[in-house]
Amino acid sequence: MKLTVIFLISTLVLTSQKKTEPVKPYVIEVTTFKYIATVNAETFWVADAELEADYTSVQPGFISRESGFSQTTGEVVVVVRWKTMADAEASMQKFITDKSVTTYAKMIDVKTMKMNRYSVH
Repeated sequence: MKLTVIFLISTLVLTSQKKTEPVKPYVIEVTTFKYIATVNAETFWVADAELEADYTSVQPGFISRESGFSQTTGEVVVVVRWKTMADAEASMQKFITDKSVTTYAKMIDVKTMKMNRYSVH
């Protein structure tokens, strides 16, 4: 009986940790950039986490977001999944003027920023 309970609890924990794939079709938005040389890396990553929690994740059509850093190129990569191309575009249009993202946006070296969107079917 004790082993059965342990097995059931273990199964429940493992199945609750599975990531579910987004329902197709969806859009992958890939953005790369460098942050300004005078920006402290720790400060940037705190702002990045805040942006995800307070801005990106609450936008209509948001599915998921990941960000990373290349030690080789010094570039940041941000990958966001959106339900539709229109959702991705609306979020970026709002990002440009939204005062809540000003601190984060000012850390980006805009000359290095590149964005592409890909449809997944």
